[in-house]
Amino acid sequence: MAHAHPNTMLDETLQTLQQRGLEPSTGADLIKDWLSVLNHTEGAQPAAQSLQALYDELSNPQPDAARTRDLLNQVAQQTEHLARNAGPTYADSLNQLAGSLRSFALDLNRL
Repeated sequence: MAHAHPNTMLDETLQTLQQRGLEPSTGADLIKDWLSVLNHTEGAQPAAQSLQALYDELSNPQPDAARTRDLLNQVAQQTEHLARNAGPTYADSLNQLAGSLRSFALDLNRL
């Protein structure tokens, strides 16, 4: 997915996050794809750094749920910031992605 059009990546990411029972490795694969995009996107370095931290956490054999939740919320906040600066083509999808990340973080609270 790393070379896909950003709209396609957003759509595929949103679909993936709607699934329940995702393995940490699924999240790690998504993050790798997004890192390759964000590292080449002006103004996206803070989000890329947070995603890298999330990737590192998910790569642990036993990811810490509290740290993962905090990182998901941080990435959601940064995604909302990117949405405010994005054109109308991406703003709605980025806001939806931020909401999905927050929902996913809330689900971790229930574990």
